[in-house]
Amino acid sequence: MREISEEEYKNSFMKSSTFTERAEEIHKKAYEIANDNRKFEISNYWTRASYYWLFQASVYAGYFYSITAENDKYLYKNPEIIVGITCLGFLTALAWHFSNKGSKKWQENWESHVDSLENEITGPLYKTTSCRETWSVSRINEIVSFFSIIAWILLGIETVCSFFSCTLLIIYLVAICIIAGSFYFYGKGLKDRDKEIHWFKVGED
Repeated sequence: MREISEEEYKNSFMKSSTFTERAEEIHKKAYEIANDNRKFEISNYWTRASYYWLFQASVYAGYFYSITAENDKYLYKNPEIIVGITCLGFLTALAWHFSNKGSKKWQENWESHVDSLENEITGPLYKTTSCRETWSVSRINEIVSFFSIIAWILLGIETVCSFFSCTLLIIYLVAICIIAGSFYFYGKGLKDRDKEIHWFKVGED
């Protein structure tokens, strides 16, 4: 991807048409789409957050039930089930954390568009605030999801050490590193948009 200047960014809208009125219409339409997408991303962010909150609560409940169910002989004879629950908790906490970061980036992307386009339409409305500084609920959510990852790693280590040997603990930690690495490196979805696009019509060779 090539970085462009603020002037080049604005010119890409103003030069979309040779007619001034048409260029202004495109500029206004771009602002409306950016603002709508910003609101859409905020809505999606909290929908995903609610989903992961619910999933994490369910896995935590399953884990603590498993380690406190003294009368459930099946769980104590098959402790790998409890380890599996910690792995599931770690996996969903990791997915929750990276989903938070990804959603926040897309939200900031559309906010940047609104910031750049609004001056000629509404004035600096979105960029003007009545408070100098406050807390970010999305960042707080990221912190919670990060500590949930740490909590599941510690619970997993405690569980493996309680029921199995140190050898399995090493395997468990290696598996966690592989999972985290795959999320970090393969989970990034933004790619170069300048690639050549191929179209095909259905039903024709």
